[in-house]
Amino acid sequence: MKDGMKQRDYYFDNVKFILILLVVVSHAIRPMLNESDLLKTLYLTMFSFHMPLFILIAGYFAKNFRKPEQNKKILVTIFIPYVIFQTLYLVFDYVLYRPSEWNGSIFDPYWIMWFLLSLFLWRLILPYFIQLKHPLILSVILAILIGYVSDADDFLSLSRTVAFFPFFLAGFYLKRHHFEKLFSPWKRVTAVLGLIGITAFLYYLEFHSPLGLSIRKWLYFVFPYEEVGHGEWYAGVHRLFFYGLAVLSSIFVLTLIPQRKSIISRWGARSLYVYVWHGFFIEIYKALDLKDILPSPYQHVVIMAGAVLLTCFLASNFVQKITRPLVQPRLEWLFQKNNR
Repeated sequence: MKDGMKQRDYYFDNVKFILILLVVVSHAIRPMLNESDLLKTLYLTMFSFHMPLFILIAGYFAKNFRKPEQNKKILVTIFIPYVIFQTLYLVFDYVLYRPSEWNGSIFDPYWIMWFLLSLFLWRLILPYFIQLKHPLILSVILAILIGYVSDADDFLSLSRTVAFFPFFLAGFYLKRHHFEKLFSPWKRVTAVLGLIGITAFLYYLEFHSPLGLSIRKWLYFVFPYEEVGHGEWYAGVHRLFFYGLAVLSSIFVLTLIPQRKSIISRWGARSLYVYVWHGFFIEIYKALDLKDILPSPYQHVVIMAGAVLLTCFLASNFVQKITRPLVQPRLEWLFQKNNR
């Protein structure tokens, strides 16, 4: 390797592939959750960490915000792809479902597009927020308080932007050596047992707990407490609890992911392609009720296998080549050259 070239860290590519795979699988099985307690429990387990951890990794790679032209970079790599795919999804939704009214807005993200808009906002406010005293603690306080705001809606993805910001900020402050502490055989055994324990605990909370918590809604970190059925003054404690659960399950998952380069490393490097494209396939699958044409005993397995294959396809070099102008547009022509 040439001097001065930074070696790619394949561990994080592996992490991103595993996470985007679970995102696609969870979206694929969502229409079937009421058909199986086991399936719903697996879904809850995946949701306990996949987006918090995805956002934490995004924060980890936001450390270069002080480099020149970073605002231009986040505009080109995050906001413009958001505008492109937000528009595509709105048109697609209108063609697919034919709503009686057009309610599309560039500032009201369509389903999965919230992540790109929130990521753009996180990157914008990061340089200013970290100048405050105790920014991580402050972000958690704000994330808890936003749950009390009953009219915090999807405009600018406000609720999710605030609620998930602590994970982004935590990732920003993490260093590579923090991840190194996770890797040892006995810690991997602990992680396996820990994930099994969390899965069992979520099963209990969902199906047998007298607390009456709607676990899925709590794990989305988007609904106001009142909408989840807990408008009490202490409802923020519930969100704090699920933050802790997300941190714990994320640590267990990070411990289990391999560090070496493999085929999933290449796919993980293209996780953005999977994220922005998979929604079209999921919406078609839901609109046509394709799950109903499958034989019942194998339905869940076939759908999950299909989600895995879809993820691998969307992460392929083929998809990257033909869709790069939309996902990673080259827009140097938009900006004036610096002639200094």
